[in-house]
Amino acid sequence: MDGKPFTNPFRYVPHPLVRKAAREVIGRIEASPELAEAFSEGKMLGVLICESGSADCDSEPVFLAAFSGNVRGRSHIEGFVPPIFDLLDPDGHFKIKEAEISAINTRIRELERSGEYEALKQRLYAAQRAMKEETEAMRTAMAAGKQERDEIRRNTADASRLADLIKASQHEKAEFRRLKAAWEEKIGRIRRDLEKMTAEADSLRKLRAEKSDILQKWIFGQYVVSDAAGARKSIWDIFAEKGMTPPGGTGECAAPKLLNHAYKHGLKPVAMGEFWYGKSPDTAVRTHGHFYPSCTSKCGPLLSFMMQGLNVAGTLGNKTHDIDVIYDDDHLIVADKPYGIPSVPGLDGQTSVQEWLSERYGRCISVHRLDMDTSGVLVFAKSDEAAIALQRQFEEHSVSKTYIARLAPAPEGRPLNAGEKGMIELPLCPDYDERPRQKADKIQGKSALTEYEVTASNDDGTTDIILHPVTGRTHQLRVHCAHILGLGRPILGDLLYGGFAPASASSPFPDPTRLHLHAQSISFKHPVTGRLITITSNSCAMKRW
Repeated sequence: MDGKPFTNPFRYVPHPLVRKAAREVIGRIEASPELAEAFSEGKMLGVLICESGSADCDSEPVFLAAFSGNVRGRSHIEGFVPPIFDLLDPDGHFKIKEAEISAINTRIRELERSGEYEALKQRLYAAQRAMKEETEAMRTAMAAGKQERDEIRRNTADASRLADLIKASQHEKAEFRRLKAAWEEKIGRIRRDLEKMTAEADSLRKLRAEKSDILQKWIFGQYVVSDAAGARKSIWDIFAEKGMTPPGGTGECAAPKLLNHAYKHGLKPVAMGEFWYGKSPDTAVRTHGHFYPSCTSKCGPLLSFMMQGLNVAGTLGNKTHDIDVIYDDDHLIVADKPYGIPSVPGLDGQTSVQEWLSERYGRCISVHRLDMDTSGVLVFAKSDEAAIALQRQFEEHSVSKTYIARLAPAPEGRPLNAGEKGMIELPLCPDYDERPRQKADKIQGKSALTEYEVTASNDDGTTDIILHPVTGRTHQLRVHCAHILGLGRPILGDLLYGGFAPASASSPFPDPTRLHLHAQSISFKHPVTGRLITITSNSCAMKRW
């Protein structure tokens, strides 16, 4: 395997040896009732194929296995690499400091839930209510008295009587001030007693925050990792150099555990993959046995350091070539986008469809997008007026889009039979820890609707399907197909959402080299003439698949 690049953990097709190793790990877990029960609730696992670091060694590659975080409170399980740093050591610094913070939390809860604290809050509430009632009653009486005195003033010129009216008014005002002052003093005493108790709780909260920050920094200082050349840094320093603070749990994922163990024992990393075992969560797309890229928030900076010195595979994609233009007039242009090319300019410097068209046809304005890995019909406007008119149609969901897709095998998913039709309603939002992935979220997510029709169930376990997105959320079709609350079958070749034959079974076909999602047609009103037009892709993607 010399000369072949190491896996890009953020965008990869699982290597055959990685698949084989993953199946062995799954088999090992399922052969042990204890492990099967422990992992059943769902856990990300990883395997790393390694060769001996010795140049004279002709031995076969070996593999290492790891799990993310801990399993039912265990950080060490036979057959899996140990953690980079063991936070669960009962006699370690972390557990001691964690116990101190837990004790602070307990004391805060005791203060907030104590009978005296609750009694003082009730007394304060009762006093405030009584003050309001008495002062409002006195204001009402004072208003009535004033009205009576005003009536007397209008009907008398007696100086002595008028003087008595003034004294009565002054007396009422003085009585009101005394009543209000008395209540304010009483309420003030209750507040001071309450503040004595809350002051202790506030002081404890501040102490807790300080101790937590110190402990967090200490933790990431203990996670010291190497790169392939032997340079060593703590996780804290790796993130600090980028002006970042490590998120909680950094260093506990399977991938950094595997690389750390390999370097420590002089093994040469060859290929790596991470896959899900067990129950699917209700939010992120995770299906038993399917492979997924490493997380970006925790592992992005960390793995970037740890892979220094390795020949890491570049971005998977399709080289830019001549793009087929399938519609062109004075106001808009429509391209048949190949897979692996971005719709609009990005940070990687790869030529986009928009740039390619603009160089040849003049200024082109993006009105919608296709994912880089998606192929098919892509519309651009040639003027600002046309762009505004088209974008309004997309925003109003009046544009009709038809996609064709092939779904990966999913033995654990429900059967999909030819002719089945339905609607997927699953709100979506960004998964900020796993950018650019999206997740299902019934609280924070935006409404997302997709109509589907199954056209064929193939002998190799794949399924052909037609998709009509009613809304246009990011990765909507990919998540709606892959998520357990959707169809439970990722689109074949989907690098982000597990679109490969699961590791738990032998793949009956070669690994796909692209995402099997194609924008087949689009219908909309012409931005100038208002005429309804339908544009269909010239590509016959299904035949090529």
